[in-house]
Order: sequence, then C-alpha cells, then structure tokens
Amino acid sequence: MNASNAMTVSKLAASAVRLMKQGLLKEAARDFEKALEQNPSDAGALLGLARLRLAQYDDTAARTLLQRLVKLHPTHPEALSHLARLEAEAGNSRALELLGALASQPKAGFFEILNHGRALLTAHQYVAAERELARALRLQPGLTQVLTYLGMALQGQKRLDEALKCYQDAAGNSRTEHLPLLLAARVQVMQGKLGPAMMNLRQALLRAPREPSLHREFVTVCLAAGAPEEAVRSAIELRLLLPQSADAIYLHGISLLMAGKNEDAERNLRQALERVPGSTDVRLALAKLRRRQGDDAGAQRLLEEAVKLAPEEVGPANDLAVLHLSRPGGAAAARAVLAKALARHPDDLGVHLNLALALADSDASKALTHARRAQASTERQVREQAARLVAALSSR
Repeated sequence: MNASNAMTVSKLAASAVRLMKQGLLKEAARDFEKALEQNPSDAGALLGLARLRLAQYDDTAARTLLQRLVKLHPTHPEALSHLARLEAEAGNSRALELLGALASQPKAGFFEILNHGRALLTAHQYVAAERELARALRLQPGLTQVLTYLGMALQGQKRLDEALKCYQDAAGNSRTEHLPLLLAARVQVMQGKLGPAMMNLRQALLRAPREPSLHREFVTVCLAAGAPEEAVRSAIELRLLLPQSADAIYLHGISLLMAGKNEDAERNLRQALERVPGSTDVRLALAKLRRRQGDDAGAQRLLEEAVKLAPEEVGPANDLAVLHLSRPGGAAAARAVLAKALARHPDDLGVHLNLALALADSDASKALTHARRAQASTERQVREQAARLVAALSSR
C-alpha cells in the first residue's frame, strides 16, 4: 500500500482536504494549520498542506513541510517525489533518476508519476515527459493540471494541433484556471490564428482580471491583429495594476500610437523614456511617431541614439536604414548602417532585404544575392517584398 494511504487522517486534515477540492484554499490552509497545531506530527496534514503550497507555487514552504514529513516517514514515496522534483527542476540529475525509480515502482501513485513527467518536461525530454504525463492522466482523467503539462510536452515536440487540443480540454475542465487559455493563445499566435488567440485571452482575463502577464500578452496580440483600441483598454488596466511599471507605460504609448492618437502616444512614450532612458524600444516608437508627423530629422536622431545604445540589435539599424532609403540619395547612408548590422547578424533576413534595396541601383548582382537570401524569411511581408525585388532584378 502507498504510504500516503496508510496514514491515519485526522478529522481536521480530512476537512481541509475537502475544502481544498472545492477550491477554498485559504480555508483549507487554516484547517491544515489547526491540525498541525494540535499534532505537529500529523502526517496527513503535513502532506495536504505541502500539496496546497505546491499548488500555490510556494516551493519554500512546501519543501519545509515535506522535509518534516520525510523525517517522520523516511520512505514516503509521494513526499520523496515532491522533494526530488523540486531538486530536479533546479538541475539535479540525481533527483531526476530518483523520480524515475519512484515512478517505476509497481504501486507508484499519481503524484510519483506526475512529478517524474514534470521533471522530464523541465529537462526538455519531451517524448519521455509525454509518456509519463499520459500515465498520470489515465490515473486522473480530465485533470486540468495534467492536461496542461501534457500540452506542453506535445508543444515541445512541435505537435501544435495536439498541444492546442490539450490546452482547450484543460480550459474546458476548469472554470478558474487561466494558464491553459494563455498557452492555447500562444499556440494559435504561432499558427497565425490571431482572432482565436484574442478570444482565448479575453476568456483568460475573465478568469484572472488582475493578472498583469495576461494584459501584457493581450496588448501584444491585439496590436499584431490590428485591434489597437482593445489594446489601449487592456494597457490602461495594466497600468492600474502596475502604476510604476515603465513597460506598462510603454505598452500604453505604443497602443495609442497604433490607434492614431499621436498626442497621447507621445506623452506616454516620453514618460516611459524618463523611466528607462536607455530603452531602444521606446526610441523606435517615438521615431515612428516623429516620421508620421513629418519630422524625419527628429526620427533620425532617435534612431541614431538607439543604434548607438544597442549596436548588437538589428531593429534600430533596420529602421534607420529604411529612413535613409526613403530619402533621395540615401542609399549610401543605408548601406553603411546595414553593413555594420550584417557583420553582427549575418543570418538576419530583414537586414539582407534592406541591403538588397540599398544596393539595387548600384550593384544589381549583390542586391540579387541578398534578396534571394531574404526570400527564406518566415515573415510574409519580408518574403513577399524580397520575391518582388528578385523578379525586378532578374529581369534587368
């Protein structure tokens, strides 16, 4: 018999377990703690409270409780597996071996198998993780947590459709968990399905309206999908949650910029730049605003600052090159900027495209070479522009 099943469970610990299953975590923690006040050696209460703390991602508190339990029951398989998973996720290969041994026992319990699967997932051993997580799912069919981890293992193998189904099933089996909806949205973004991704993120926000990471993600997807007004609303919510965050101010500013609200956008972006004077992203956004308002000289100053601040990044160099190319006789200045960028990033296909454009009138042969490289881009806009340039150069 599994050691966790052999232990006598006190009435308070049993009450706490029922509360935990109902999602009443604060009340469950209170009853577990009362049980431990009455009997510090109450193994059922130690295990139950440890599970609760793990569910709350309070690994420090969980580890203390599990160590107390192992001191009382040195061979307790579930407690040993929880501790081993925490060690394995910190990079301890011996702990991963112990998890494998615990999960391979004939009477291995749900948590021993789940912990092994989770540790394999962290170690990026996705095929082995899938096998263990599928075993755990057979023991607890439909469990949201397991379906979510199984989706991660499938996603790690690039099996996106299967991963998406796991995330959707996980979300459907819970009324409160937002993580599977977030992960489903990320897969849909990878698949180019921005509309469904937005729908999943809206639902996730209904479940966790005060989760900043969800608002950040929603703003980003809205902007990519061409829905700046929704992005503005979510950015405002993010700022209310994180009033001191420069990132929240920047996202608000960029959303206003995309919505065409230039004056409000500039005010917010300038405020963001005051918070993070070394930011290249804010400078790029302000440069777009300056260009929109016809101030190419102001845009150039901002882009040159960004290139100087972050010479290792391609974004500032590409934007500065595009500005030069928009001016009569600007190709030489663009080539100078792009040559430096290409030396640092020889495989960046956006740089290859811009360099092809800068060379088109002076060296068609070199331009054609760079344009052909750019045709391999995964970005449709870059790929299509490169194809048009290849066709034009080839016909000369």
